[in-house]
Amino acid sequence: MKHYFVQNPNSGKNQKIDVIKECVIPAAEKAGIDYEIYDTTCKGDATRFCKEKAEEAKKAGENVRFYAVGGDGTLYEVVNGVVGYDNVEITVVPKGSGNDYIRLYGTEKQFLNVENLIDGIPLTVDGLKVTDQDGVTEYAINQASIGFDAEACAKQEAMKRMPGAIGHRTYFLGGLYCMFTKVYNKFRVFVDGEETWGPFIQATAWVGQYYGSGIKCGTFADPTDGKMDFSIIHRVTWWPSMFFYMLFHWQSKFDYYKQPYVDYMRGESMTIECDKPQQINVDGECRAVTKVTFDIVPSAFTFILPKDTPFFKDIESGKTVYDIDQGKKNYEPKKSKLLAKYSFHKIVNQKLHGYGTKRK
Repeated sequence: MKHYFVQNPNSGKNQKIDVIKECVIPAAEKAGIDYEIYDTTCKGDATRFCKEKAEEAKKAGENVRFYAVGGDGTLYEVVNGVVGYDNVEITVVPKGSGNDYIRLYGTEKQFLNVENLIDGIPLTVDGLKVTDQDGVTEYAINQASIGFDAEACAKQEAMKRMPGAIGHRTYFLGGLYCMFTKVYNKFRVFVDGEETWGPFIQATAWVGQYYGSGIKCGTFADPTDGKMDFSIIHRVTWWPSMFFYMLFHWQSKFDYYKQPYVDYMRGESMTIECDKPQQINVDGECRAVTKVTFDIVPSAFTFILPKDTPFFKDIESGKTVYDIDQGKKNYEPKKSKLLAKYSFHKIVNQKLHGYGTKRK
């Protein structure tokens, strides 16, 4: 098997070690594998390279493995290059500041032990397909979203230019900016064909559990069950309460899903229709759409876990739980009674905008 280490040379500039020289080359030489290190040259180059090499290996009747040496953006490009090839394995050697997908399976330190990756454990995982109003498609291995979190992600790149802003700080700063303008969204949301009520702060489809450099909001998502988890946050509170909720419960404590204005469910497809262009976030890559559908792709990829991954032990011990439990506030009739008490929902949503009467 040929091993390709696909490196984004621009990622991980604040990392203290040279990942290629200190982690990759010594491990590859010790293992005696057939390997190549490839430095990407521009956006989309990793996708092109991986697709070409996957096709070459397929024609030769061979298997091939790609290591995304970078952050979530590098993994996104590798994923979009290898989707549909059953002769391919993928994994990550973390070099960027986010590395959210791998948090499911272990620590950054464990994934930097390239010896344990070379001799790692294969896991068949799901992906998700993103299709916009023009039929343009892309794929994700972790999550896709629309609304506040996607708008914050779109602003994240600009925030990286601020002194000292790296990793989660850039997402936090982007979130502060969007908190004033991107938290009352009137798009329509359909889960498995059934429309849910608006308005919305955001709607997210999950295969993994983390995004935004460590925000755990795909709380119960199982990357292997052939389903996506959907977290839909409705806008029903006045701005000060909403600000505290997003800052504390969503971005810090990660118990956001316990509120009655959050729908957390499991399914296979989510479609969003917008009356104006809205940003979507697909594994950290953002663009504007007016309509988008997120579809599950079961058993889409073979992902290599470190040999010492805690993933399987955590499931066996009960530390990792996939059964959805939103707490007492989210069971009827209590949920409806609590929602009826929010004055913002009654005055702004229902009386001014007609939610619950003229529209969902």
